[in-house]
Amino acid sequence: MLIVVSQHNAPLHWDALASMHQLRRKVFKERLAWDVNVVNGLELDQFDIPDAHYLLHCNDTGRVDACTRLLPTTGPYLLADVFPQLIDGEAPRSPLVWESTRFCADHDTAPTNIAAILMAGMLEFGVFLELAAYVSVSDIRMEAIMRRAGWPPVRLGGTMDTGTDIAAAERLDVSREALKRVRSRAGAVGPIIANLNEIASAAVAA
Repeated sequence: MLIVVSQHNAPLHWDALASMHQLRRKVFKERLAWDVNVVNGLELDQFDIPDAHYLLHCNDTGRVDACTRLLPTTGPYLLADVFPQLIDGEAPRSPLVWESTRFCADHDTAPTNIAAILMAGMLEFGVFLELAAYVSVSDIRMEAIMRRAGWPPVRLGGTMDTGTDIAAAERLDVSREALKRVRSRAGAVGPIIANLNEIASAAVAA
């Protein structure tokens, strides 16, 4: 199962958030050798902001072994503010379109089908919020993984050599049909996010 953490329910999940930032350091700094910012062992960037929602998978020890960050495109986000050259036309600015970044997993402990599990979680969260789509800046090798999970991406422009990979901007449409398909590829027969009620309660309170 996955959990989703935002500013509203973060006090319930401080340990998981810290574990996530440690995982990001392990993956992006140590394994992939990206030029990322690490503070006290935690990988952080300018898009870890109050609007961010984090989709987390925890192993049996409680450590986060896979995650992605979800951000509305109505505020600052990676594709629009750092990689706009990857889009033919204007970057999306809509409450119905969110961005996924920092999609990663620990190869040593995460399930072998973790990509499909995270994507099913993204779709479940997207259907919950009635989103139209996600966008993402991805290594083009992720495109095959997305297709195998049953969620084919659509490129929004050309590609770019970042020095560590070949990146492209992708759009992934949200629908109940896609959710059903990706849940099946992930081996899930029902809801895959354990705590959407926390987000729903926060929304009512706000």
